[in-house]
Amino acid sequence: MSHEIIIPSPGESVTEITVGAWLKQDGEWVEKDEPICEIESDKATLEVGAPDEGILKITAQEGDELDVGAVLGTVEPGEKP
Repeated sequence: MSHEIIIPSPGESVTEITVGAWLKQDGEWVEKDEPICEIESDKATLEVGAPDEGILKITAQEGDELDVGAVLGTVEPGEKP
């Protein structure tokens, strides 16, 4: 079962973020809670961790402006290399 990577709220008044740098590549194996990308708001830059272990599938690109709660990508089940 795939797990969506949801944009967390970086603060109470923040409703939109910019996707910063991806720390992992599309198709790469990730571990649960491993930092996989950075999100930026006008107040802070935060790392987003993987929701589970598996293969990263990126849907949001660096520089995209998205609402809090939007999907950045998914972590798909697969064999660890």
